[in-house]
Amino acid sequence: MGIVVILIIVAVIIAIEVPLMLRKNLIKEFWVFLFLLLLGTFFSLIYVMNISISDPLAWMVFIYKPVADMVNAWLS
Repeated sequence: MGIVVILIIVAVIIAIEVPLMLRKNLIKEFWVFLFLLLLGTFFSLIYVMNISISDPLAWMVFIYKPVADMVNAWLS
């Protein structure tokens, strides 16, 4: 049910905003709008479907921990 509601809201937003942007020839703004709308839709659908995603801090720790360990080994 939640997925359908999100997709209907996105369709209404597109139906209202896109023709106005294209009529005013706002092409760059259109692409930014489309990117942000798709990003928001993606995260909304993930939230509604209860899919767990890790936080950005976990990714940074995963990437930088080996580097930090190597530097600590050199300095010790």
